Amino acid sequence: MDAADCDAAVNPIERGVRAVDRWQQRHAVPAFVFAVVKKFGDDQAGNLAALLSYYAFLAVFPLLLALVALAGIVLSGHPALEQRIIDSALSEFPLVGTQLHSQLGLESLHHSGPALVIGIAGALYGARGLANAVQNTLNSLWQVPKVDRPGFPLNYLRSLALLALLGIGAVLTAAVVAAANLTTVFGLSGWPIRLTAFVLSTVLDAGLFLAAFRLATAKTISTRNMLLGAVLSAVAWQILLAVAGLIVSHYLAHAQAIAGLFGTVLGLLAWLALQATVTVYAVEADIVRARRLWPRSITQPPLTGADKDYLHTAATTETRRPEQRVTVEFTPAADQPPPN
Repeated sequence: MDAADCDAAVNPIERGVRAVDRWQQRHAVPAFVFAVVKKFGDDQAGNLAALLSYYAFLAVFPLLLALVALAGIVLSGHPALEQRIIDSALSEFPLVGTQLHSQLGLESLHHSGPALVIGIAGALYGARGLANAVQNTLNSLWQVPKVDRPGFPLNYLRSLALLALLGIGAVLTAAVVAAANLTTVFGLSGWPIRLTAFVLSTVLDAGLFLAAFRLATAKTISTRNMLLGAVLSAVAWQILLAVAGLIVSHYLAHAQAIAGLFGTVLGLLAWLALQATVTVYAVEADIVRARRLWPRSITQPPLTGADKDYLHTAATTETRRPEQRVTVEFTPAADQPPPN
C-alpha cells in the first residue's frame, strides 16, 4: 500500500473524529466532561491517585491496630460501646472491614499497650506520607508554580495540620455513625433517619475536604475556588459508601473467598484507589470549572483557547525560582487544521 492509499484510508477516520470533536465543542455538557477527562490524562493524575492510595494503605492497618488497642484500654468496662466504635471505623471499608477484623485477628489485641504504640507509630509514618502526597497532588492539579509551593518548614507544618485534621475527621465520623446507630434504641428508623444521616455525613465530609484542600494547597489558590470540589468530593464519598457493597462484592468477593488475607488486602487497595480516583476527578472538575478550561480539542491542531491556557500554565508550573521567567508562545500552525 503506497502513501496515497494510506492517506485515503486514514482521512475518513480523521474526518469522523473531527466531526465528533466539533460536536462536543459546541455542546457544554460533553465539552465539560471531555475537558475533565483530558485534564486528568494530561496531568497524569492516575499516578497521583495511585500514590495517594499507597500511603493511605500504609496508614490504614496501623491506624486500625491503634484504634482497637486504644478502645480496648479506655473502654475495657464497656464492651458494647467499644464494639460500636470499632464497627463504625470498619464501616468506612465496606465488605472489606469485616474481613479485616477477622483476618487480622484484631479482637486479640484488646488491652495491648505494645499494639497501641506500634499502631500509633505506623499510623504517623503512613499518614505523614499521605499528607505529603495530598499536598503534591493538589498543587500539581491546580498547576501551582513550584516557586509558589510551601517549602521547608511550612510544608511540614501543613503536614502536621493535615494529620490533626485526619484524626478529628475520624472521631467526628465515628460520632455520626454512633449517633445514627443510637436512634434505633429509641425506635427511630426508616428512610428519614438514613437520609438525615446521609445529609449530616455529607456536610461534615464537605467541611473536612474543604479544610484539607485549604491546608494542602498553596495560598495563591483561593478557598472559594475549592468549595465546589470539596462538595463534589463529599457527595461522591457518601455515594461510594452507599454502593460500595455492590461494587466490591461484584469484583472482589470471589477473590477474597479464595485468597483469604491476600483477597482482603486486594479489596482494601481497590477501595482506597477508587476513593482516591473519584476525589481527584472531583478536584479536576472544579479546576476546569474555575478556570473555564473547556472546550478542549480531541484532535490538534487547531488548539482551542482552553488548550492554550492549559499548555501555558503547564509550562509556567515548572518555574522554580523568583528570578526565573517562563515565556510560552504558539506558532500560527496552532490555529490552523492540517490539510485534508
